[in-house]
Amino acid sequence: GGLTAYGNEVKLIEAHFAMLAHDIAFASYAAGDLPNQFVSFVRERLKMPVITWTVLDQPAVDLTFRYADQMTFEGFEPDLVQVA
Repeated sequence: GGLTAYGNEVKLIEAHFAMLAHDIAFASYAAGDLPNQFVSFVRERLKMPVITWTVLDQPAVDLTFRYADQMTFEGFEPDLVQVA
């Protein structure tokens, strides 16, 4: 399974790190809360995929492909956006 997470507050980030003690295969993170140290650690150190949610516009697409691996999108055709 995966971890659905959000936020940049220390208390939330610490709770997310605590979840790494469980058998999770990926993290699904709120696109508007990128970048942060949890997502960086998960991707760079653990080589675990990160999916963003819910991507609604080009700025969120840009954040996703800079700091994550894939997105959950809504309200647009993904083939019509630019990936930097």
